[in-house]
Amino acid sequence: MKIVWPDQFEFVGKTRPEGVTVPAGEIAGRAAHVAGLLREQGCVPGDRIAMWVTEGENQLAAMFGSWLAGVTFCVLPSFAGRSNTERSQTRVDDVYSVLEPKLLLKTEGTELPENLRGLVPTVELPAVDVPVDPVDPGSLIFDRGADDVAFIQFTSGSTGGAKGAVVRFGQLQANLQAIADRVQMDASDRMVSWAPLYHDMGLMAVLLPLSFGAGVVLMETDHFVRRPAAWLEAISRHRGTVTTAPPTALKLLTRRRAKDVDLSSWRYAWIGGEMVFPSVLEAFEEVYKPAGLASGVLQPTYGMAETVVGISCGTPGETWSVVDGYASCGPVLGGFEHRIVDEDGAEIATGGRGYLHVRGPSVMRGYLGLEPFADDAWFDTGDIAFEADGRLHITGRVKDVLKRGGEMFPATVVEAVAEAALDLRTGRAAAFAHLRPDLGKEEIVLLVESRQWDDDQARVVAGAVAQELGLQVDVIRSAQGGRLPRTSSGKIMRQKAAALYKEGQI
Repeated sequence: MKIVWPDQFEFVGKTRPEGVTVPAGEIAGRAAHVAGLLREQGCVPGDRIAMWVTEGENQLAAMFGSWLAGVTFCVLPSFAGRSNTERSQTRVDDVYSVLEPKLLLKTEGTELPENLRGLVPTVELPAVDVPVDPVDPGSLIFDRGADDVAFIQFTSGSTGGAKGAVVRFGQLQANLQAIADRVQMDASDRMVSWAPLYHDMGLMAVLLPLSFGAGVVLMETDHFVRRPAAWLEAISRHRGTVTTAPPTALKLLTRRRAKDVDLSSWRYAWIGGEMVFPSVLEAFEEVYKPAGLASGVLQPTYGMAETVVGISCGTPGETWSVVDGYASCGPVLGGFEHRIVDEDGAEIATGGRGYLHVRGPSVMRGYLGLEPFADDAWFDTGDIAFEADGRLHITGRVKDVLKRGGEMFPATVVEAVAEAALDLRTGRAAAFAHLRPDLGKEEIVLLVESRQWDDDQARVVAGAVAQELGLQVDVIRSAQGGRLPRTSSGKIMRQKAAALYKEGQI
């Protein structure tokens, strides 16, 4: 892996909102210290370790120290602002059971969630206010081959248990290069990111600039959660040029406008992680145009952990197009092949909607612990898409999955929580997404079969889903007529229910 170190890094957080400058030599020193700790614990090349680290300096040190020691890392999902929900704890448990790490890295003085204590040996890194001996970054040798595993990136777990995408250095380098070529990235850029490193977008936001010696301003995710305007203030203060965010962040900052910011340095933003609606982009652009935001900066983006991160994104300065209410996600990145097929696997003519398949040098070979893919196999993304004017348009997931804030929630789980809250039999609720172009969002709808439906029951269901899953349902109501559509075997027909709901028949 090629790392080009900038002279310094900037870190922003609750206790240092203006940002603190840290020389690259200090980060390199911390990375060398981590590598030493791992070797002392008996780690050898090929071992896997877990990271529960939130401070920027130690996040970088843990990543690069792992690579120096020949170790594969995995950043555990910390779910900023709600790490103690039942769903987040279950998620970490699922990841841990698949990952089977040799040890866990944490920062000295930070408290682990109860479900992480005592599972494997814990190694503590010095707190960021504890000085370490600096090291010349150029002296650090990352002697890793293209087939060596760089990290394990877990997917959302929306289709069942946790699945870890095995990302190799060759795949990582290929994807970062393809993204950089599309975005025309070089050492003059400065990345400003608050995205968590357990998410592929957050990890890309760190590794991409360090492939070219570009500047990095790393913001603690919790700081953004508590004060979203801090993100745009950091772009303004540090003259950021590139960044990434989900559409929900844009919507939030459209309503809560950041004041006294200068966004004239901002030239590109990858917007993704969930469905991107044109109205959201347009509203944000309108609000921040007086602050210097140029047209074409916001670029709808498409990707997933299984391809390292990126599959397609727009060209800097080009305006994204809209077809049938769907914003384009740009042309497919260089090196990728793609096809759109029907249910029988036959390719669909340009413009037709179907199942999106991809393959290329940055597509993973398989999930951790599962059978590898066949050589040169097409990877089924699980998304429905169409192509227009050489640009991809993503219309939704193949399976019944609900998206919110970059996370995915299986409809069956949401339904089960609702049924349990009202002590209903299985199959008495249907959850689905309902597109609302007028509002620029997908509503999550939950229909319930209940003989005695009232506002209290709706509140009980809403509270249960929020408590157990961390999900806010937009519409909760009784199914009109008291019946949900089912198959002959009694299974709920969610897409049928969604169609009837759209037509006002249920």
